[in-house]
Amino acid sequence: MNEAVNPLVSNTLKAAFVEQLKSASARHSGIEYLSMSTSDGYVLCNTIAADSAISAERLAAMSASFCGISNGLTEQAEKQPFTGCLIETEKGLLVCRPIQHAALEVVLLGSFSPETNHGVAMWTQNNVARDILEILKHYN
Repeated sequence: MNEAVNPLVSNTLKAAFVEQLKSASARHSGIEYLSMSTSDGYVLCNTIAADSAISAERLAAMSASFCGISNGLTEQAEKQPFTGCLIETEKGLLVCRPIQHAALEVVLLGSFSPETNHGVAMWTQNNVARDILEILKHYN
């Protein structure tokens, strides 16, 4: 990522993203944290607790890779267009979704508590993605 030409590194845009992620986390009790990265795996912002052992940098890179691999899988399976992917764990769900407007593309990862069912997690992630897309449209 070339920071000199990538508009996603704008402090104004990052601040808007952070506010949206914090607002979404406050509205939806099933969200453990949200993470946004560039499509090439660089951290934009997140709501990961400061005392967490989670590496935001590694999570961003893996989220972008997971979206890329999942997109390739949907192409091979002839199930395009790719809109997102989900990982089930014993400790909850991870939902990953690409968001694109014009030339700007980000990856949104949501971590959901074990009590959150698939439908609620997907609905919540789609609502957060819609709100992020509105920020991208306004910014662009």
